[in-house]
Amino acid sequence: MQDHIFALCEEYDIDPAIIIAMIERESVYDAGAIGDGGDSHGLMQIQPKWHSERMEKLGCTDLLDPYQNVTVGIDYLCELLSRYDGDMAKALVGYNQGHYKGTVTAYAKGVLARAEALGGANVYVLL
Repeated sequence: MQDHIFALCEEYDIDPAIIIAMIERESVYDAGAIGDGGDSHGLMQIQPKWHSERMEKLGCTDLLDPYQNVTVGIDYLCELLSRYDGDMAKALVGYNQGHYKGTVTAYAKGVLARAEALGGANVYVLL
């Protein structure tokens, strides 16, 4: 799983520690996690109602499959980074709230702090 994450992060030019920190925050590494009243699925808590076109484009049909879930989540984060001119804090707010509303949230600050604590691209945790 981590090799898949690292390969996607290299392809999308995203620090893998950010993705690991997001997964930890979103699902506590539980690939079967269901949140937000049944709306959010898997490791990165993707909501299919907002990402059905992205899922189709990426050939992903099962958000409880961890490989497909992180593929969709990383693709979405990359889109947000493009929207917010590479500003990771704003992109993380957008990921968590739908769009950046002018304030960096505790979610974004927490993910960034955890990614830094994980030590960047040299981190491996048990997924």
